[in-house]
Amino acid sequence: MLSLASPRPIRPTLSPATIVRIWSLFTATLCFGILGVGLYLNPSPDGFGKRQGLFGGPPCGWYQMTGYPCPTCGCTTAVSHFAHGHILTSFLTQPFGFTVALVALIAGCLSLVGIFTGKWIGPAMFTLQWYWRLWVFGGVGILVFGWVYKIMMVRLAGG
Repeated sequence: MLSLASPRPIRPTLSPATIVRIWSLFTATLCFGILGVGLYLNPSPDGFGKRQGLFGGPPCGWYQMTGYPCPTCGCTTAVSHFAHGHILTSFLTQPFGFTVALVALIAGCLSLVGIFTGKWIGPAMFTLQWYWRLWVFGGVGILVFGWVYKIMMVRLAGG
């Protein structure tokens, strides 16, 4: 008897190594893209204002309205310093921006290993999921610390 039901579509299956390579390529592109933009830019001497030079936009509205830097003020400059090899200056410019650049470098290097070997040697997804509170609250804590630090530096400089 001839069946009129359509056959089940054949789905190509990807090997685990191929999945790791694809994910690693995505991660490496993102991480080295961040560092590449930082390398392309010249770090701002005053520690912030890169958004204007990068995107041609107006000065930070938050800073103009309040007189205080926004939570991410100086992050692009910190990443730019990091990409140029000025590690201490990067940290002193904006600790959160420094952390972003450092994580991008580490994750990018781990991703390169994943691209070439097909094996992930970084933290397992289970580990990242298990400690998600540490990652989220730690990241927010570093962001707040960097913001308070940046406010203090701008106020001490008379900005």
